[in-house]
Amino acid sequence: MLRQFVCAAAVLILGGSIALAETVRGTITKIDDKEVTIIVRKKGEKEGETKTFALATDVKHFKRKGKDDKEAITKTDFTKALEDSKNKLPASIEVNDDKKVTEIRVGGRRKGKGT
Repeated sequence: MLRQFVCAAAVLILGGSIALAETVRGTITKIDDKEVTIIVRKKGEKEGETKTFALATDVKHFKRKGKDDKEAITKTDFTKALEDSKNKLPASIEVNDDKKVTEIRVGGRRKGKGT
């Protein structure tokens, strides 16, 4: 009986920790040292909602390489990519419970099968 309780508690703790982070997908329009602004569009909408999130002190930047692969990049590379894209950079951000961004992944969705 105790064994079942311990296993159930472990599953709840792991499940709860996964649910703490939220992934927000959209287009980054502005980033500075303290916050990031992203436009979030829902499927079928032409205009999206603009949201601003505070950056955590240890935010990580990644560039999407494939379906499940990502490569770490520096903040200067990220800023340069944002400038090159004329302040419209497709990205996904991970937001914790404190509404602070912990991870930024640059790159759009896959265009189709096999690409």
